[in-house]
Amino acid sequence: MNSTVNERYTVSPYLIFVVIQSMQFGLGFLSMAIKPIQLAGQDAWVSVLLCAIIIHVVIYMIYRILNDNEADLIHIHQQFFGKWAGGGLNLIFIGYFLLNSTYQIRHFIEVIQVWIFPDMKTWPLALVLLLLTYYMVAGGFRVIVGICLLSLINNILFLSMFFTAPFLHFNNLSPIMDHSPSDIIKATKELTFSYMGVEMLFFCYTFIKTPKKSQRWAHWAIIAMTTIYLVEIIYSVLLFKTEQLSTEIWPALSKYKFIQFPFIEHFEFIGASATVLRLFPIVCLCLWASSRMMKLMFTIKQLTVLPIFLILIFTAVCLIPDRNSIEVVQSWLSKIGLCIIYVYIPFMYILDIVRMKVRRTV
Repeated sequence: MNSTVNERYTVSPYLIFVVIQSMQFGLGFLSMAIKPIQLAGQDAWVSVLLCAIIIHVVIYMIYRILNDNEADLIHIHQQFFGKWAGGGLNLIFIGYFLLNSTYQIRHFIEVIQVWIFPDMKTWPLALVLLLLTYYMVAGGFRVIVGICLLSLINNILFLSMFFTAPFLHFNNLSPIMDHSPSDIIKATKELTFSYMGVEMLFFCYTFIKTPKKSQRWAHWAIIAMTTIYLVEIIYSVLLFKTEQLSTEIWPALSKYKFIQFPFIEHFEFIGASATVLRLFPIVCLCLWASSRMMKLMFTIKQLTVLPIFLILIFTAVCLIPDRNSIEVVQSWLSKIGLCIIYVYIPFMYILDIVRMKVRRTV
């Protein structure tokens, strides 16, 4: 298999900032504050910083692996483990990306059903979303990065939370450091799911011009997302009590209820609809990566396998009936994410170091 990519399909290094932020600013952001605050209360901000430090280390490990081998993860698997074991690991990542796409689409549909159209069926919106996804993924990686760039509009809408300032209770922040280290570590574990998306670097690497220069942009993306997560956590603490969060599903959307304009009666409708900008970058990147893996493993065209994946996702989305089932899918994704961050990437990093040392001695 050839890991080189034609230069006209590549993007500038700074766009990795956009890719990572789009992957981490998904539908999971809407409820990311609940469990960390329930576990660590007003000290949940410490967990955000601790998790960010871990992710910075993980990004360093990822780039060390990629720079040493100058290939994407698809080829690295086969170099490290051979054709069959490497292919098996690639299939696991394909399954993970398809599961993530299914979760994101079903989660978005639930948001629309709860906040805007309670009587809407799942399958019509799923069909429309997947048809649009096919159109974007068929355009190639550069088009998908353009969609990621468009999703940055969410950052502007995120600033609307400051309209809730009159309702904040600053005494909710005290006492500081009132929770045990074990509570903070548990909250850090929960926050890891929100930082998932850095694994996409393994597949975008060969599509970056001078990819080694993109590492600093990856770190800047984590710094930006950490700032957003800190603001979200602190605002959730100031706006809700811990017992109130137990009754909330999407506190990030509930904040929009506090925003009132003379010309907009329900600002939360805009907030709920705008989550589609969080949806498409993740689904497109996941489907692009999974279909590319199939292309390189079995020498078939991406546009041939893409409709098959879309049909599988459509079927899976329609088979997820309610909120409880969505939470089960999220739980599985979270477990897989923890394994990738805390087990798989460190293992690959150590294996790469050993492999490079052996290669120098031979």
